[in-house]
Amino acid sequence: MEFKDKVRNRRLELGLTLEDVAKAVGVSAPTIQRYESGEIKNIRKDKIKALSDALRVTPSFLMDWEETAEAKQSFDYFLEMQLRLLGYEIVYDEENGCVVLVGKEGTFEISESDVEDLSNNLKSFLNFKIYDLMQNSRKIDK
Repeated sequence: MEFKDKVRNRRLELGLTLEDVAKAVGVSAPTIQRYESGEIKNIRKDKIKALSDALRVTPSFLMDWEETAEAKQSFDYFLEMQLRLLGYEIVYDEENGCVVLVGKEGTFEISESDVEDLSNNLKSFLNFKIYDLMQNSRKIDK
């Protein structure tokens, strides 16, 4: 399967729009469409990495260096992708030796415990919402 087909098929498998992927990668939706059509063939390494993150596969899979889609499944990865979709990114600033939150409002130094708290709060919220959904839904036997 070609790169363009892998990108399109995986995006559709995940139920993502062109806009969702574009936002996560840091390009426009028409650029993602051109990746999917094969119009753009030479893609920068940083964009391949961001695209593979958005599609939850390895860069190797997209570039035909391996045969199967190895999905990234960790909760940290989930948190990273949710932040990207909201327009934020948590990065380690090697020059200053600190963790920073980058977003439309600017760049802010945060602590590792802030990141851990954010992750724990998101887990708690998701667990609460899932429990709420189950309590308000009809259980089916399968």
